Amino acid sequence: MGDEFGRQTSETVWSKLLVRRRGRRTLTAAAFLIAFGPTWSPNVARAASQFGTREEAVAMVHRVQEMFKKNGLEATVKAVLSKAPGTIDRDLYTYIIDQNGAVVANGAIPTMTPGTNLYNVRDQNGKYFMREQLEACKAGSGWVDFRFLSPLTQTIEDKSSYIERLGNVCVGVGVYANEQINENTVSIISGSPTVDDTYLEVASDLASVLNDHDRLRIVPLVGIGGPQNIRDVRYLRGVDVGLTQVSILDGLRRSNQVLGKDDDKIVYLTRLFNEEIHLIAGPDITSIEQLSGRKVNIDDVRSGTNYTMRDIFKRLGIKVEEVNVSQAEAFKMLDAGDIAATAYIAGKSARLISNLHSDRGLHLVPVPFAKDIVSEYLPTSFDHEDYPNLIPTGQKVETIADRVVLIGYNWPRNTDRYRRVQLFVESFFPKVASFQKPPFHPKWREVNLSARIDGWKRFDAAEDWLAARSNAGSDTLALSKFRELAVSSGAVDPHAGDADTKARQLYEQFLKWKQTGH
Repeated sequence: MGDEFGRQTSETVWSKLLVRRRGRRTLTAAAFLIAFGPTWSPNVARAASQFGTREEAVAMVHRVQEMFKKNGLEATVKAVLSKAPGTIDRDLYTYIIDQNGAVVANGAIPTMTPGTNLYNVRDQNGKYFMREQLEACKAGSGWVDFRFLSPLTQTIEDKSSYIERLGNVCVGVGVYANEQINENTVSIISGSPTVDDTYLEVASDLASVLNDHDRLRIVPLVGIGGPQNIRDVRYLRGVDVGLTQVSILDGLRRSNQVLGKDDDKIVYLTRLFNEEIHLIAGPDITSIEQLSGRKVNIDDVRSGTNYTMRDIFKRLGIKVEEVNVSQAEAFKMLDAGDIAATAYIAGKSARLISNLHSDRGLHLVPVPFAKDIVSEYLPTSFDHEDYPNLIPTGQKVETIADRVVLIGYNWPRNTDRYRRVQLFVESFFPKVASFQKPPFHPKWREVNLSARIDGWKRFDAAEDWLAARSNAGSDTLALSKFRELAVSSGAVDPHAGDADTKARQLYEQFLKWKQTGH
């Protein structure tokens, strides 16, 4: 094979071990698969509902390495063939190959007798999997993915084997990716595809960045809306995390407390971004007060838009005649004069709104940041860059925004469901900067992992992650709150690339002012 590792032939290895052969057997792909019909080890059968992990596979390889260092190659081969403790566990089993791709020992499949050569065998995807394993072994160690028969399930599955050099041969232990995916899947209840839903886009972005073969699989689930998402995280089996709005979280808690049914089962992972209230009306409506007594569409009764708009109208003391249709139907009704306005809550710039044109007489109506709004919502605005077809250059339309939060169930530590959400947190949090660049949704630029939600507990694994990486201790929380105030007051544009830098500069100026008393 052209280097020191390849100079020893399988003939030399076998002369030192179990058997001397004049030639190496080769195996066709068909015969290779047929050959795999063994009786599985009792050690695996007794734990058929459990599957080994990548970490456990690496640990098993290292145990075999220790055997080799202590007892030599011949004793190690005998230990593997005899299924000695530490060489086989559930669906994890040790195999040893020589530098030409021939089997030296296999701890689980009796038909894979010593000398069986796999160098020219392809898997179902046409991959010369043994050649790749030999390359990994020559490099010292590595992972190789391929399709292989699982003796446990008797089906051809995706497998990932960890290979290390073992003297002049190679040792490997593999995991079956199909089972790893089942163990490492996190589902996210998001939004509805019937509208331009920010939730669904964000969940799709999470899957795009975080999916990592069998190590982590993000499964976005189509949801109904913010209120139902909370209930799904709380009660629906298989739902791990979800997106909702802070106003809905607070509202449901208040209603539960009235009924004496409040609990601590819902926690948040992080605050994500703001969703703006879009109020679209015809030319005869210039203020939100003019909608009193008029027909206004506030979307499906189960949607987040519906819940929040009922709350906003109530706080502002405006009684409207509620209509509950899709946004597409609402725009037709607006054109026909059947309704006075339609409300839609989504992250700007929402495609649904961007497609509207002012020449139809439709426009965005200001939503005031009144005193009864302050406790729950944030002030913001739309400008020409957000909606060039609706807002002239240099003009703004004032509105308010709700905060979107990523929630989960308050699983106890040391449970499988806690582990899954912890895995999600530890994969997502370090990569949040990756989401803040094209082609991902621009709302990712507003994410501040350390921002807190008053009155709610953060998921323990998320709190632990932030605490372990906080260089400023309590100053991190203070900076987070200061940034929110700076954004709310208009001093910092959350969409600007230097938003965090500018917020910190303002915060440092504030600290200096506070210290000097000036």
